[in-house]
Amino acid sequence: MQNRRSLALLVAAGIAVAALAGGCAKKDVNQEVVATVNGEDIKVLDLREYFGVPGGMFSLTSIPADQKKKAVEQMIAGRLLVQEGRALGMDNTDEYRETVKQNELGVRINALFRKVASGKLKLDDKEIREEAEKIRKENAGITEEDATGRASKILIDRQVRKIQKELVETAKKETGAAVDNAVVEKIGKGHNLQDNAVLASAGDEKILYGDVKKIIREMPQLPVMHGAQNLEQSAVLIGNILNQELTLRALIAYSRKQGIDGSEWYRTAQTNMGRTVVANMTFDKVSLKDPKVTDEEISADYARRAKAMAGGGEKPPSLLEVKEQLRGILQNEKRREAFEEFIEGLRKKGKVTVNDDVLPKA
Repeated sequence: MQNRRSLALLVAAGIAVAALAGGCAKKDVNQEVVATVNGEDIKVLDLREYFGVPGGMFSLTSIPADQKKKAVEQMIAGRLLVQEGRALGMDNTDEYRETVKQNELGVRINALFRKVASGKLKLDDKEIREEAEKIRKENAGITEEDATGRASKILIDRQVRKIQKELVETAKKETGAAVDNAVVEKIGKGHNLQDNAVLASAGDEKILYGDVKKIIREMPQLPVMHGAQNLEQSAVLIGNILNQELTLRALIAYSRKQGIDGSEWYRTAQTNMGRTVVANMTFDKVSLKDPKVTDEEISADYARRAKAMAGGGEKPPSLLEVKEQLRGILQNEKRREAFEEFIEGLRKKGKVTVNDDVLPKA
């Protein structure tokens, strides 16, 4: 299930590992259409966000044209999958509604981060050049284009981590997030507290003892291994849970103060999440569950891999040692091939256009 879901998630949500580089984005460029899938537009804004640029605030000057083209093809596949899911009524099921409900907090936090990052995320050409120069010195033979791409990604990742850290600190400060240590100490000393006892709060968000007990009881194996009652009175465990929960609650409370509800940021995050849910559900429905892999196929794949290892001076493991591992690899390959054929079938039935002239502007 995990392998199948990860492929659908990649297609639908556009998780990218490529880098981006400077240049301020103009709103009119962001609204230009790079592709149309059965009447649904994929805009420059969508492509830039695919590469990790919130709000499309940067142009993708360091991304080669062929990478942009591949990204557009990936996004087209995602839209086709989502459209098929909606045609099958996937977004009108109890499973869909429940999954959307479970991800509501994530949508709010994502929207909050997008809003904050759009005002802080900046790339400096000088910093990119300096970082690229370091990369070229450490990697002989790397092209200037690849070095610039890597440098951009390093700088963006660094800024994102800093923005995330600052956002959490700001959220906790602005919402007065705090743990009631006196109450937690009572639990550690064996006092019987009611489930409605408040252990921590952030703005109007409160974390009750009952909330923490529920989290502990849902922890896999721990209650069985150590006893649920003891864990529910463990000040250390409760403290760790509170730290994590308080961060989430502070971000939620702060998102309200920032007017995230109903904002463009919220609507975009909600739309992306809804597409991902539909894509995952559709993928699970149409993908091969347990494709058959014969012993002959495994033997042939083993021989190919063993020959490559031997050519590199390595001694390959025996077929018996890796047989089931190879079976899983071949099953995943068959799933991917079948999925690609499914998407190609949808594409042939529909109407897809790509505007190559717009890609250089992205």
